[in-house]
Amino acid sequence: MLISMRFCVDMPCRPWMLAVLLVLAWTWFPSSRPVLAAPEGGVFSGGVWQDTERNHRRSPTQVQRQLSTPNSRAQNQGRPLPADAQQQRAARTRTAIVSGQASLAEDGQTHLLNAGDWRLKIKGAAVTATDMVLLGDIAAPLGEMDAYIWHELSTQQLWPAPPVEGKPLQVSRSRLAQALQQALGKDLAGRCVLPPSLVIQRGGMVFYQDELREYVVKSLTAQLNALPGEAELNDFRLPEYIFLAHTQQQVQLEPGRLAPGRVPLRFAVQEADGTVLRRVSGTVNLTLWVTAPTAAQAMNKGDALTAQSVTFARVNVGNLRDLPWDGRGGPWQLARAINAGEPILQSDLVSQLTVKRGDMVTLIYARGNLRITTQAQALADGEPGATIPVRNLQTKKQVFATVKNGSTVEIH
Repeated sequence: MLISMRFCVDMPCRPWMLAVLLVLAWTWFPSSRPVLAAPEGGVFSGGVWQDTERNHRRSPTQVQRQLSTPNSRAQNQGRPLPADAQQQRAARTRTAIVSGQASLAEDGQTHLLNAGDWRLKIKGAAVTATDMVLLGDIAAPLGEMDAYIWHELSTQQLWPAPPVEGKPLQVSRSRLAQALQQALGKDLAGRCVLPPSLVIQRGGMVFYQDELREYVVKSLTAQLNALPGEAELNDFRLPEYIFLAHTQQQVQLEPGRLAPGRVPLRFAVQEADGTVLRRVSGTVNLTLWVTAPTAAQAMNKGDALTAQSVTFARVNVGNLRDLPWDGRGGPWQLARAINAGEPILQSDLVSQLTVKRGDMVTLIYARGNLRITTQAQALADGEPGATIPVRNLQTKKQVFATVKNGSTVEIH
């Protein structure tokens, strides 16, 4: 203004000159500009929301990869909340933050909770039943938080709900942090633990990963009890969430073949009439523990299996390449060398009564009261009851005989 006054003294002041001087003064002294009220529109304008319908048809890893941060151009299209939103949260913040209760997080970092401290954990997926998203819709208290404080905070309005009911939409972490700071203020927003992104739906329901895990265990319990031994489910790889457009829809588990190892799972979202709208994949590991015979000592191929060489231990069936020996039959000998403590499998044993190719055996011909005995050579392996070719050493002819034991074959 001093410049404009001096200019007017030195020379005649014209209206257009005065306008130019005002613009220059506005540019040189930005601190003197009035603060304009932000236009309404909310954090979830069209440039920020992203359709997550494809999430329902993808694996958990693909879903997490898809929830990427919107580009800067999309972020700039979002308009801030109305100016009076700051005034609305101010009164609630003054009563919510207890003086000296705990130090606030600095620079967006959340430290370990001390005694009497608390935080607000923002969910990765949520639903809202109103036109405005409430803090209680998307957050859950952590630590020692007074029930009255949480009741007051949970009703805090944040931003307008998604425009279309039953359609989940998402917003990035950076935009979420900015919106929370606008709605709650810097102090309270600093207490929020943020997810990689927030996916929210207006109306309907959402099933979280913990709920899906409980559902899997409950659904498979009957089949697990029918398995031999002790069955355990672990290493769950499930979707982070599944949205339902309305309460009449339901989630139905479609398990794959129940066997030790990775078990494929499919969650089918169905309408009330049973129509499958989409399927979401997942897996779980099935560990089956059984008590199986194991080697009490190291044994070589061909050693006889005796009671002293066998003990029993709890083993994981998923780590076995074949069915374990059931402890029946015999006498047995080993078909391969086994270390001490190693499970004994059915394929590891052969009968001691087995005739091997090249063995010299006694050939018996029995027909009525006629019985002839001679020597023969086995031309193939065979256990008792099996029919194998043998060569009569006297006649040099090949005949077929039934194995009786490890040294005798018989022709009827």
